[in-house]
Amino acid sequence: METRKIQVPNDVLIAEIKRMLDKGHSATFRVKGYSMRPFLENERDIVKIEQTPAESIKENDVVLAEIATKKYVLHRVIDRTDNQLTLRGDGNIQGIEHCLDTDVVGIATAFYRKGRAKPDTIDGMKWKLYSNMWLFLTPFRRILLGLYRRLPFKL
Repeated sequence: METRKIQVPNDVLIAEIKRMLDKGHSATFRVKGYSMRPFLENERDIVKIEQTPAESIKENDVVLAEIATKKYVLHRVIDRTDNQLTLRGDGNIQGIEHCLDTDVVGIATAFYRKGRAKPDTIDGMKWKLYSNMWLFLTPFRRILLGLYRRLPFKL
């Protein structure tokens, strides 16, 4: 069976993701953009999103959120104060976004990296190690991302 890749406009894709999550299903999609480097690569990796209660979102969760009208990001929660979330992409050096916990479409629960059939789950040791290590290295992101961009291969 041949696999085809199609590009769907974000407004159509997000509407369908919301519809699936509202029905109690999960949704998977290929990431687009570089803001979650080095662990999620543009048009290579796939993320699985599930619905979650707004009050259960916590720091370090990776969420799909609406940060402005019809503008969505897949970023990590770096701070939560009451219902206010601060988000930053792993590949971003300084830029942050803000939203309410009710603006979260879903939470990432698994990642299919490098075309693998077996996902890295958020409760797995590998993803926890990556996440904690990368967050610890935040002060050195500029240097590390600069080196990463120059690598002849992607992690």
